[in-house]
Amino acid sequence: MMTATLVQTRISWFIFDSALLLALFLVSRFPFRALLREFRFWLLLLVFLFFFQALLTPGARLESLSWAPVSEEGLILGGLTCWRLGLILGYAVLFTAVTRPRELRDALIWLLRPIPFIPERRIGLMVSLTLRFFSRTLDQSEEVRLANRARLGDQRKNPVRRIKCLTLPVLRRALQEADEVAFALAARGYREDLPVSLPALPLLHLMPLLFLLGFLVLTG
Repeated sequence: MMTATLVQTRISWFIFDSALLLALFLVSRFPFRALLREFRFWLLLLVFLFFFQALLTPGARLESLSWAPVSEEGLILGGLTCWRLGLILGYAVLFTAVTRPRELRDALIWLLRPIPFIPERRIGLMVSLTLRFFSRTLDQSEEVRLANRARLGDQRKNPVRRIKCLTLPVLRRALQEADEVAFALAARGYREDLPVSLPALPLLHLMPLLFLLGFLVLTG
């Protein structure tokens, strides 16, 4: 449903998605400080993208901003693009915060099991591990950044060296954790040919799927 609404260009759909995202954050009791911490890394990217769209999109110049080489169409397009990306990031943060990797794995196995020639257990495991490592990578990036800042690494003039000091430790930790997970799966005798028993799916969990099907029928 979110994908179907976010590809639209109507302001009403953006307002609906924003209100729904805010309501979901309030219901989930997601800490506001943690939300700001997750978004501050993407804020510079959104600002850069906004100015990129505003400067390079052709159109009529604004009389109030005649001194700036921006167009009205560029400002609107840049605002909508940043709004859409902000909503996508917000839903991604909320999804990773409230969804357990095991629940995601079971849901993917349940969805892909009727489709032949698709290794549903492998796909479910890979996606659940990706979700798990995504949050871990963000935490490790913050730890490395604080450690580098404590050693006055943020005062280096060379930007390439600063990026190197931040990227290499995070990459090394990610590879180490990937090896540890692979060894742990092998030690526990993980096999894809063994049957997996899924818990019964509650009827309440099917309501979003039914709502999505009804939405697609009405809009189609």
